[in-house]
Amino acid sequence: MFFLHVKKRWLFIGSLLLTMTVMLTALYLARDGGPYGRVPKLTRLGQEDVYFTSQLRPKQIAGLPRYHIKTVVDIRPDGEAPHQPSSSEMVEVAFAYDIIFRYIPVPHESIPPEAVEALDKALTPKAMPACLYCRTGRRAVRLYALVQASRANGPDAAAILEMVRDAGFSADDLKEEIAQRIARRNTHADAALP
Repeated sequence: MFFLHVKKRWLFIGSLLLTMTVMLTALYLARDGGPYGRVPKLTRLGQEDVYFTSQLRPKQIAGLPRYHIKTVVDIRPDGEAPHQPSSSEMVEVAFAYDIIFRYIPVPHESIPPEAVEALDKALTPKAMPACLYCRTGRRAVRLYALVQASRANGPDAAAILEMVRDAGFSADDLKEEIAQRIARRNTHADAALP
């Protein structure tokens, strides 16, 4: 009877240790996302296959093919923060996973017209789905809003502003520029008519 009691105790302790080992290993791997890195939340913008997220790390690029992402666009200028991965680091990793990488740096609080044009050219049908990122996602969303306002068949201003709000940001300070871009696209469309 004594040996049976001791055997059950060791069986219990052994199973407890095994369970703890498995749980600690899982937590260790999850702390950095394991071999593929943890991909931040990808949020869809509008009706296209365009998503945005916060700062990506090189290890996280490996997880993007699970979401069928074909293109990654870095909106954040290099050297903005001490531990931020550079665009050259990111392009190497993206290339290794057969992901197109575009670097379109946008400084805080001002979106250069060249950046709007560059993003519009980068978002071709072959490049979709695409993921835009910067530190928080704000610049990526606002840049994409201006791209949408510039497109001949793009949404109206109200829909663009709603898309930005749905993403958790504001583009109220861009209302005038959005309206100007929409007016220009309508002028270009009228000039193309016979």
